[in-house]
Amino acid sequence: MWKKIKSSPFFRHAILALVTVVFLVFGTLMWLKSYTLHGEKIETPNFMGLSLDEANKLAVENNLRLSVDSVFSSLPLNTVILQNPVPFSDTTESWVKSQRIVYLTLVRSTKQKIKLPSIIDNSKSLASTKLTIAGLSPKWEYEASPYKDVVLDVKYKGNSVKEGLLLEKESTVTVVVGKGQGGASQILVPNLVGKTISEANLELTNKNFLLVPVYNCQDCKTASDSASAIIEQQSPEFVEGFTIAEGSEIIIILTK
Repeated sequence: MWKKIKSSPFFRHAILALVTVVFLVFGTLMWLKSYTLHGEKIETPNFMGLSLDEANKLAVENNLRLSVDSVFSSLPLNTVILQNPVPFSDTTESWVKSQRIVYLTLVRSTKQKIKLPSIIDNSKSLASTKLTIAGLSPKWEYEASPYKDVVLDVKYKGNSVKEGLLLEKESTVTVVVGKGQGGASQILVPNLVGKTISEANLELTNKNFLLVPVYNCQDCKTASDSASAIIEQQSPEFVEGFTIAEGSEIIIILTK
């Protein structure tokens, strides 16, 4: 009976299948052990503050691979500012295995480019605010003009430049403003509160003022909404008999 079973094709196929399964399981376990480097661990090196070249050299020394991303930052250029996993230290145990990837974030080797905002004919204070928000530094020069503290020109490295020019963040631009000399005429400050922007422009038709609208209404979703918005504040404020130089700026805040 036993001889008959052993000689049957089913028995031979069953034995062959069993041997195949054992071989596959053993082979898979050996592959997993090799792939995961079972039992091997390396203290995660500290890449923080290194340049990219230094980080690559340290990775090679420890048989590791790097994945590098870069961001703009005020920190020193081309230096590592973040790493994952974190470096091994006395207070933090951090381990990696050979050939594993360490993710690094570096500060980009070039500074962020900023578009020069439009500041010609703006007041000195508004121009300063726009440049500061953009990440640029103003250097002031004064020129004879009837328009006091009004921006007449913008220069970069001695040359006049136009809005939209790409400059490195933190660059210094020279802003030429009027001294207010030469007998600039004084004009009464108009009362624009309660008017629409169209009505305000109509009132200023024959007056040399620069109107700067600021919309403060969440409901102003269309051009029609903005056109019907009402001026609720102005700067300088209206005071009976108060005058400002011709060409000055009036900032208006509109709401729905």
